[in-house]
Amino acid sequence: MQPLNRLIAAIAALVGALMILSACQTPPAPIPEVTIKAADFSFDAPDQIEAGRVSLKLENVGHEDHQVQLVRLNDGVTLEQLEAALQQGPEAALPLVTLAGGVGLAAPNHHEQAVLDLTEGQYVMLCLVSGEDGVPHVAKGMLKPIQVVARKSQAVVQEPKSDVSIVLKDFRFEMPAEIKAGRLTWKVTNQGPQPHEVFILKLLPGKTLDDVMAFMQTYEDEPPVENAAVGGVAAIGPGQTSWVNLDLSAGGYVALCHVPDPATGKDHAEMGMIQFFSVK
Repeated sequence: MQPLNRLIAAIAALVGALMILSACQTPPAPIPEVTIKAADFSFDAPDQIEAGRVSLKLENVGHEDHQVQLVRLNDGVTLEQLEAALQQGPEAALPLVTLAGGVGLAAPNHHEQAVLDLTEGQYVMLCLVSGEDGVPHVAKGMLKPIQVVARKSQAVVQEPKSDVSIVLKDFRFEMPAEIKAGRLTWKVTNQGPQPHEVFILKLLPGKTLDDVMAFMQTYEDEPPVENAAVGGVAAIGPGQTSWVNLDLSAGGYVALCHVPDPATGKDHAEMGMIQFFSVK
């Protein structure tokens, strides 16, 4: 009976060790949430947030569509240098920063949310949306510095559960042709060597992707898309992933990327990064 007793004792010890190990494991921490209020034309947000996985909630309290695009200043770059470069255009500003994602678009009196992975450093919030006058909101004061500091907690923050997965490449989207209607979490990963965004437009009834591409040639006549903001994913750099909550109704949509190509100055959409998808 001694071998049997030793076996039972060994099993009991193993079970006990596993129970102790399980009790010692730290449960996953919830994703920290940071609220950003966008007005016409300013951001109300904390001056400092902790690094790691964070959920940005953009509340649009203004009368125009707004976004929050986070950029991290490259080492040695000052806020004054970025502001001067922005006056020259995005082609001048892009080499000074690393695009870190954000909330692509929020309509007035609505809120949208995105989850990002942020490293420590000096960041700047921008709204690159233009109003009817064609002037980007950043030129009207929608620019706010924010410092990302080391996290105090060592607890693991799990990634959100996603309903839709999209991959960004140079210069195309890898995404489902059909997506379920309603509020879903989109996981967006940039596998291209350039930064990319997902800007979403809803087509008017009877309009097609060809109509959008024809309109983009001149930007004249009536646009073939609805005026109301739909949403999207602010630009992220190579190798980065962002999660965004989008609530889409049934219909035809177009996803496109407006980030400029450094070599040509053309929008990525002009280089083929534009795709139709349906929501049912």
